[in-house]
Amino acid sequence: MFSLNHAKHQEGAVLAFSMDPSSQFTLPRTGHVLANRSVLAAMTNKQSHEDGTLSDEEIRWLVRRAKDGFAITTTAAANVTEHGRGWEGEMGVWGDHQLPGLTKMATQLKAAGTLSLAQIFHGGMRAPQSLNQVQPVSASENTEAGMDGLYTRALTHDEVVEMIQSFTDAAVRCQKGWL
Repeated sequence: MFSLNHAKHQEGAVLAFSMDPSSQFTLPRTGHVLANRSVLAAMTNKQSHEDGTLSDEEIRWLVRRAKDGFAITTTAAANVTEHGRGWEGEMGVWGDHQLPGLTKMATQLKAAGTLSLAQIFHGGMRAPQSLNQVQPVSASENTEAGMDGLYTRALTHDEVVEMIQSFTDAAVRCQKGWL
């Protein structure tokens, strides 16, 4: 029989926890206490500006979700490079010019009582050439339906290293913006 209260074994200790979705939850690694167990998943809303900066509409949209009671609010996909966008209106975290909007959003989300997370992203083979003005890249050369017969270009070793650094830089930028 399923019970809403279970015991969890962790490193030899028994910890009691509740499965009630409205109960508080403490993140074990950080100690951050969430108001409840509800999470707003990353959803594409296409409201950012061409340069990847957040629009006031996108910030308002996310803050409204937070005020509706989500304990964690996740942004839409936030692109780590300018030429890896997957669609128009995609938020970016590839440049410091995006920090003011990130900080504004994170400040308002924190005031609403939610923990904010950014979904860092690169479109890879699904980054349209028509949007990015460059051939899509991937781990290998390939194509698929919807790519209009185009093939991706395989990343070189140095480009893989650069891509990893782009994700690192984006994560640091999100942290600077208080996400």
